[in-house]
Amino acid sequence: MNTKRNIKEIAPLLANDFVDLEESIFDTDLYSDFLTKNFERLGIFNKYLICKLHDSWIINIINQNDSLLIELNDFSTYVFAHSIIDKFELSIDPDYISFPIKIELKGNLKLEYNKVDDFGNLIKIEPLKLDEYLYEQVSKIENNRIEIVFHFWKSNLDTEKPGERIIVIASAKNIVLTENQDKAWNETFGNKYDKYYEYFKSQFDSDRYVSDHNECAKLITEFENKKNK
Repeated sequence: MNTKRNIKEIAPLLANDFVDLEESIFDTDLYSDFLTKNFERLGIFNKYLICKLHDSWIINIINQNDSLLIELNDFSTYVFAHSIIDKFELSIDPDYISFPIKIELKGNLKLEYNKVDDFGNLIKIEPLKLDEYLYEQVSKIENNRIEIVFHFWKSNLDTEKPGERIIVIASAKNIVLTENQDKAWNETFGNKYDKYYEYFKSQFDSDRYVSDHNECAKLITEFENKKNK
């Protein structure tokens, strides 16, 4: 009996990073409808779905007491903060700033770490340290269960081997996302650049791509032009 599971069936949204696809196997419209239908169950997590947390590095992952807590440095906010530092030539070291987001899955937690072979087959592995958040797909939502397939990056800094992609399948009764960026922004900048920050957040919420230094520089210029009119 063949019990192999394949990334193309488990999380087709993520499959293209693991196997060559001659054509798209993922229905984005159907997925969008699925997320809209389950908006209340997903809560604030909705705001960050589909690439909004891409490249956010992992501060911590804690698995205990029937809960999985993933703490990230929100990459988009970090890039904008870095752009503010550059624009105004502030004496703040970007290497030491962080804008945390916490994703917690809790209640009846099930967790599985996997590698993916060249054919897309999932290979279960022991939990390991992960470095960067790449993507996710919400794969199932039932009465008492939300299942999410997370795609992470694992660096191999101590060897000459390249890093590798890791799939983590997590399911739980509830998911809660806690935004701590506002507090971190205030601790980093005080209130001097709050209006810039509010403009950035409005653009982020509008689904504009703002996770790039050049785009953030444009955004700052835009805001100043609007302010001076």
